[in-house]
Parts: sequence; structure tokens; C-alpha cells
Amino acid sequence: MTRTEKKPKFNFEELKAAATSLNAKLRKSVFVEYFERFEEFPSYLFDNSNGIDSRLQETIRDLQDDPETSKSMRKGIETLMLRLPSA
Repeated sequence: MTRTEKKPKFNFEELKAAATSLNAKLRKSVFVEYFERFEEFPSYLFDNSNGIDSRLQETIRDLQDDPETSKSMRKGIETLMLRLPSA
């Protein structure tokens, strides 16, 4: 019998702290991990009511500029951008 690898329990507070961190590398890794787990990005953690939050925008740009970013993740970014305010 083979065991499936268990994913760590979801902790919202830890996610929010890491995803909104000032550390761009940490934010990017959290976004990648979140996308791989839920097939979307945690943009809801940012206040985007008056335009895209600068940390979110920087993370999106980092993902777009990374040649390692998968096609499905790039499609996820496109979908995200359609939902966010354009200002």
C-alpha cells in the first residue's frame, strides 16, 4: 500500500503574513505554492479597491518575468488581471 503525501494544514494567518510580506521572494514562493494547491492566487489578501496593491503588482510582475512560471500559472495570472481594478 502506498501512502499519499499529506499537504500541511492550511493556516490563514501564516498565509496572509507571508503573502503580504515586504520580502518579494517570500511573496512569490507563497503565490506559487498557493496556486499549485488551489489553482488561483491569493489576491483577496490585499486591498485592491483603489487599484492593484503595489506588493501584489510586483509579485505578478515577478511571476510573469520568470521563465519557470508554468503555462497554467500564466493563465491564472491573466484571469486574475481580469478581476482586478485597472487603475
